[in-house]
Amino acid sequence: TLQLLAAGARETLQRYAITFWLLSANPSINRSTLEKESRTVAQRLSVLHGINAPEFFDKAVFSSLVLTLRDEGYISDTGDAEPAETMKIYQMLADLITSDVRLTIESATQGE
Repeated sequence: TLQLLAAGARETLQRYAITFWLLSANPSINRSTLEKESRTVAQRLSVLHGINAPEFFDKAVFSSLVLTLRDEGYISDTGDAEPAETMKIYQMLADLITSDVRLTIESATQGE
């Protein structure tokens, strides 16, 4: 049972890490693009790391996350994230996910 609970929490933390990494890498990203790029990175992560859960990269999940970030003041509809704050949160999340997943997330913005 603990393994099952841990798996659910792990996927949630990975989704949060994806979104906060993208926000840190591009603080002026708009809400719509952030949702789309988060899903794209999640799909890549799913393939590379064998995450066999369609909800892992579900549009509604990322839409809800990004709307919550907006409601909490982390972003606006047009961008304007605070890079130091989003990086601080990403670093906390990065400590909670495996290093191979972290490296995949961080490589998502390489070459942009």
